[in-house]
Amino acid sequence: MNPEQHTHRWPFERSGSQLRYAAPLLLALVAGCNGQIGGPGQSTGPGSGSSGGSEPGDTEPPEDVLDSAFCQTPQPGAAPLRRLSNYEYTNTLKDLFSGVSGVAAAVDKAVATFPTEPESLGFRNNASFLTVGSLVAQKYLDAAEEIAAVAAHASGLVSCDPAEVGGLECARDFIRTFGAKAYRRPLTEAEVQSYEERFTAGSDGYTFEDGIEWVVFSMLQSPNVLYRVEFGNASTGDVTEPTPYEMASRLSYLVWQSQPDEELMRAAEADELGTPEQLEAQVRRMLADPKADRLLEYFNQWLDIDMLSGMNRDPEVYPDLARNLPGLLREETRAFVKDLLANPSGSLDELFTADYSFVNGALAQHYGVDGVSGEDFVRVDMPGRSGVLTQGMMLTRDKATRTSIVRRGLKVRTDLLCELVPAPPNDVKLDLEGLGEGLSQRERLELHRTKPSCAGCHNLMDPIGVVFESFDAVGRFRTEDEEGRPIVTSSDISSTRDANGPVADAAELGERLAQSQEARACYVLQNFRFFYGRDKTDADRCSMASLSLAFKESGYSLSELVVALTQTDAFRYRPVIATEKQ
Repeated sequence: MNPEQHTHRWPFERSGSQLRYAAPLLLALVAGCNGQIGGPGQSTGPGSGSSGGSEPGDTEPPEDVLDSAFCQTPQPGAAPLRRLSNYEYTNTLKDLFSGVSGVAAAVDKAVATFPTEPESLGFRNNASFLTVGSLVAQKYLDAAEEIAAVAAHASGLVSCDPAEVGGLECARDFIRTFGAKAYRRPLTEAEVQSYEERFTAGSDGYTFEDGIEWVVFSMLQSPNVLYRVEFGNASTGDVTEPTPYEMASRLSYLVWQSQPDEELMRAAEADELGTPEQLEAQVRRMLADPKADRLLEYFNQWLDIDMLSGMNRDPEVYPDLARNLPGLLREETRAFVKDLLANPSGSLDELFTADYSFVNGALAQHYGVDGVSGEDFVRVDMPGRSGVLTQGMMLTRDKATRTSIVRRGLKVRTDLLCELVPAPPNDVKLDLEGLGEGLSQRERLELHRTKPSCAGCHNLMDPIGVVFESFDAVGRFRTEDEEGRPIVTSSDISSTRDANGPVADAAELGERLAQSQEARACYVLQNFRFFYGRDKTDADRCSMASLSLAFKESGYSLSELVVALTQTDAFRYRPVIATEKQ
């Protein structure tokens, strides 16, 4: 159905002013909020703003940057209005309705119909691209209708008894308590009054639960729920701090990808989220919570683990594969990264070089590892492996019948070194068919690179990709390729800042990357992009220097970098928009 022609559906069959009163205005507000308001310099895609780890300014020692005159006053960079990503929306609504029967399933069902967010710089949460067009707005309306209908008639949503305290008084109490959780701040009296009127309109001639459904339906479409709305403290200058409740949301969406919990709301009410020490104490508490597992969404997108569901292999080339192999590979990386994040010593070095992994019985059988059975993923030694480099990340862009040297190399070059590889010319064939009959894929690519028009880009990708050839397109170790030709993984890397030179195999490449300042800087940049929902700009050089220095001083700890993300100017401050100055 054309979304432009989709007739709006409402919780109740009403006519006249009641239907016009509630949701259409909210739908218009949502459609009008496109995420484009923010400080100057916000990049809008790969072609604008910074391009990654190869910028000249990145080579300046972070200590020198932080000592510069520019960094002696807060430099927050941009602070765009951020719409919730689909993942954040899912977590937020499940946490909002925690303990309310049936809502989690309703949320999953609704979000499954949402359009996939545009990807920018490898991630799907860039504020500049999370706009709300007519289709997204319609999906939000549909979701609000479906979720409200389930929640309002389930136990656990309303804490008071309308028969004892009166329907309106009970509704007023619900509006204040539920509204504060949904808006992630206390409601104003005007907002409370507005929702009381909606409850009255929804329950008039109907039931108390119908009125609550009307309130929830309306509230779930509010920009205050669908966006992370920030105004900051009143200021006459160019920079201010987020309000305590806004800071609570910054913390919760960074670590938990969801709304604040009761402790964060209590701390916000007591104004205990203003100092670096208070922020650090909170983030360390949050990292110890099971919801910190949601940090894995960063790795899902950065390493393309979320793409494994589309993995398709020819059964004639790869027979007898486990039916749920993509899920097993995904859980392998999740278990591996989760283990690193749980320990402050879990480092970037180990992420790239670990000669162990996590498998259950089915994945152990796939890899040919003995001594493991059952469903639980356990740590096993896997000599020759190299952390995430030789897990599912390596396979996401392989072909149905073979590995892809080019795409494996491209992934490392662009997402682990943050370098740009130009797109191929329009008239270039993108497959190797007919090129060097009887040659291996490596040999065909070597022949391909003799053409000047191809060499420039392929010299950046192919020499990296060939080191992974000892692993087939389903992640198993091998000594021969798909055609029975001997595997040769030795290569020579070039055109990096500090990782050039001969490498023997994937394990040696992992060691090279683990010691590379370029790879370390790239990892910091990728964290900045995902957790702040935007690319860096020149105004962020103080925050980037702060992150780089903290990362180095922690021994390149993955979890300590998460803590450091809460200590930067970009996190602790925001620019004042001209219309907000007092």
